[in-house]
Amino acid sequence: MAKPAPSAHPFAPHAVRLAALWVLAGAASKTVSGMPTDLPHFFAISDFDPIAVVVLGVFAESALATLALIAPRVGRIPIAALLTLFAVLLVHHVANTDASCGCFGGAQIPAPVMLATDLAFLALVGWTFRKEPPRASAPRVLAGVFAGLLVGAGAAAFTDNRLERAVGGSVPTAEGTAAAPAWRMPTEIPDQVLLRPLTWMGKPLAQTPLGTWVDTAAFPAKARLIFFYKSCNHCAALLKELAEKQAADPASAPSYVLVQLPTPAAYTGKLFVETVPEHALWVELPSVIKAYVMTPPWIVDVDGGKVVRAERIPWPGEKAAGK
Repeated sequence: MAKPAPSAHPFAPHAVRLAALWVLAGAASKTVSGMPTDLPHFFAISDFDPIAVVVLGVFAESALATLALIAPRVGRIPIAALLTLFAVLLVHHVANTDASCGCFGGAQIPAPVMLATDLAFLALVGWTFRKEPPRASAPRVLAGVFAGLLVGAGAAAFTDNRLERAVGGSVPTAEGTAAAPAWRMPTEIPDQVLLRPLTWMGKPLAQTPLGTWVDTAAFPAKARLIFFYKSCNHCAALLKELAEKQAADPASAPSYVLVQLPTPAAYTGKLFVETVPEHALWVELPSVIKAYVMTPPWIVDVDGGKVVRAERIPWPGEKAAGK
């Protein structure tokens, strides 16, 4: 027996449009205020380019929401997929941190509230598969696709330009020159700085973003750099473990450089770092930067002044949570 076709309902297209407006509102907020540090926990512990993630997210959300507003019957499928993706990311985020997810740019909305709202709109869109919106004509669908691409591209371009001005993370190389210029603090201070050690492989340390904000000329030519926050208990555990290994076998211990990310002025919690290994240098990144986009601890090995290895040390339980 043939399955009966879903019955039409006059509210069905408006249900899709409501969900699309919710997605579009989030995209608009990211466009004007989204920053790399606002990304959900999954991206914070991954090495995706955070600027690219924000820009791509703005494009996809703007384009698909616009399509759903113009052609609800066609647009509800990608909107449902997008809301499902949001829910998956938020479940992972809630399981690993209490921080805001940055789903609405800089708005500090609790992640559980965002998850509940996304699931409510997902259920609303799912309901329309039982109460079909009317079919859209081919010209209307094409208009929706064209408008979506236009809106998405415009929002993405605006976001990319804004973030390029607000976020530091690249420096010009000096390879091929007779001598590198003497280090000095940049005169233009961005709001945030990207620190992505995996992209530093094979580069002289002075030509990485670290070399932009710290005079690396004082670093040993061969060293193991440990990036950490004093307020990070996982960093404290790693530093204590390295100190114990160093004490047990000092002859084989590397030369350590401790690179401290500044503790935010607003932080009033416990500072966990107490025991550290013997080190050649301890430097703190300039606190004039509002945020460094990095989730420590990281280990970066330098040999001959060049980066030869970079590894982020996962938090306990993180691998299991990410599977």
